[in-house]
Amino acid sequence: MVSRRALRTVGTASAALTALVGTAVAQQPPAGPQLSLVTRLGIGLVVNLVVGAIVVAAVPDYVRSTADRIHDDPGGSFGWGLLAFIGLIVASVLIVTVIVTIPLLLILGLVGGSIATVAVGQFAVDVRRDGDLWKALGVGVVALVLVGLVPIVGGVVNFVVGMLGGGAMVNEFRANRSG
Repeated sequence: MVSRRALRTVGTASAALTALVGTAVAQQPPAGPQLSLVTRLGIGLVVNLVVGAIVVAAVPDYVRSTADRIHDDPGGSFGWGLLAFIGLIVASVLIVTVIVTIPLLLILGLVGGSIATVAVGQFAVDVRRDGDLWKALGVGVVALVLVGLVPIVGGVVNFVVGMLGGGAMVNEFRANRSG
């Protein structure tokens, strides 16, 4: 049975997306050939589900503890994520260690994004404590891919989610090194 909180959250998110439809329709389409909305939706769902499934299957305890860090300290997670990404970009430019920093950026982005997607799904369906990571992953992917289709807003939301996930990974690494 779905809780009232989950229904309220889904209803609020649906109302917010509905309110943004006018903004999305008013946007000028970019020049050149573009993928259809359905194609972008399908690609987004498949890629995010595959990457998320690999991460959840490989390290479920790490995903759970890192997603808890996002829930417990979202501001700190965002700040550390932003600092880590900027630091890696500056390091790659200054030191020319592209061979090291680009893979680190990809790992931080892909794995961190997957963990943050699970955290979004946990928040949406209130499964944080019972630990159903697969359900949280599915709900998080659908929610973030749908929001990601909205011009401008989708980019901002995906950026924030990426920073949250990357920062939570940095915090988890720091906590494991110190204790």
